[in-house]
Amino acid sequence: MKPAQTVLKKGNLLLIILMLFISMTSFHQQAQAAEPLTVGVLAGSDVEGNNVNIHVQTNLPNKMKFFATITGPNGYNEEIKLKVKKDGKLKKTIGELDKGTYEIKFQSYQPKKQTDSMRKIIGKKGGNLEGDLVNKKKVIKFTETINITTPSEKELQKAAAEKQAHIDAENAEKERIAKEEQAAKEKEAAEQKANEEKEREQQEAQDSAPAQEQGQIKGSYSGIYHVPGSTYYDRTTNVKEWFNTVAEAEAAGYRAPKR
Repeated sequence: MKPAQTVLKKGNLLLIILMLFISMTSFHQQAQAAEPLTVGVLAGSDVEGNNVNIHVQTNLPNKMKFFATITGPNGYNEEIKLKVKKDGKLKKTIGELDKGTYEIKFQSYQPKKQTDSMRKIIGKKGGNLEGDLVNKKKVIKFTETINITTPSEKELQKAAAEKQAHIDAENAEKERIAKEEQAAKEKEAAEQKANEEKEREQQEAQDSAPAQEQGQIKGSYSGIYHVPGSTYYDRTTNVKEWFNTVAEAEAAGYRAPKR
């Protein structure tokens, strides 16, 4: 019976030692969790073409929740969610941003919105968090600025569209001017043709008119006679007959103009 009792005592002793070890380890972890945590960050995000690789090294615990607000040119504004990795990093890639300067504002969630396991480390109300980056509400805040020098595909397409629109506008203006010039040439040609036709008709009328022998009174094809000095004397070119006296004209059936 004695050997059995000895074994039982040894088993009890090992169980007690194991329980003490677990208790001490738990106490040590709790003691460590209760220690102040001075927050440190090193923002080193980089730009790759039009992509931004967010890269921030911290001494914060795994899975601590953050969000970042990114603002930039052309009214760009985006909010993204982040969690601290096992290696203490905040990482995410934002793609296809326009050319320009961007500001990234990082902010941790309030302690009450962190997980229970996280609050055991940072304190129920974030009381373990210390440092210049921690505000009165125990929220961690810091900012990073980046600059993209390469136009995005969207910007290139927009620039190409604007250039094409400018070319189209120039071509339309050239076409308008060409049409106006062509219309002016056609008008000038039509006027010239009309003048030439008028001159030709006048010449034909003069050529067909009877030769003036001695009379000065014109008898027109419209049956009206015109004496020198009258209103339509010089304008009358369609002379059918010439007369020496008004009596001769009236005897031939012509009448005086009404005015």
